[in-house]
Amino acid sequence: MLAVSRYYLALLGHSQRYLPAVLAYLALSVILYSDPHSPVLPLYGVSSGALVVLGCWLTIAVLDIEDPVQRLVTLSHARSRLRTIGGAVLAVFGCLVVLTVITIVWSAIRTWQLNWGAFAVGVLALPASGLLGIAIGLPCSRLLVGRIGWTVLAAVLVLGLVLLGKWVPLVHPLITALTNDAPYGGALVLAVVTSVVALGVSAGVVGWLAGRRA
Repeated sequence: MLAVSRYYLALLGHSQRYLPAVLAYLALSVILYSDPHSPVLPLYGVSSGALVVLGCWLTIAVLDIEDPVQRLVTLSHARSRLRTIGGAVLAVFGCLVVLTVITIVWSAIRTWQLNWGAFAVGVLALPASGLLGIAIGLPCSRLLVGRIGWTVLAAVLVLGLVLLGKWVPLVHPLITALTNDAPYGGALVLAVVTSVVALGVSAGVVGWLAGRRA
């Protein structure tokens, strides 16, 4: 799986499809953490929402790079469809971990606040949000959706539902709690658990459906 992950990272880097979303996220981070007197937790809430979108974008970008013939070649070398999906997930998650570290370090530098409790929340909340974005991006990618227009529409609709739907108990309760400076312990645990479960279900279902379509 690591070899597949390195392959997808090389493809993503060569294609430069990551640039628009990553640059937008970095620009957002520069703006968010520009005020040294701002509390960190509400800013982490905004960054968490941005990483949901970024995780979805990068997942679609990675899986849509290959045409059907290239995908079959990759599948034959990996010897398992779930291994190829797992390699793509690992590649995207690695990118999100790097961005999480950049976000936390940048927030510490700009705010000069060594609040280890807040940093611990960021270490959990930001990657969990990214995992949920990956879970959303998998079924919206070319593995199941053949046309880019439908991919964009599906991704926008699901992201809007997850981020704005108060009745969707995934990452929305955590973002709301962090941005409103409300108690966040239960929402953080809920976000971490549901993100991992959502990713596992998404990868399994997408792998099974993609195998039936092949």
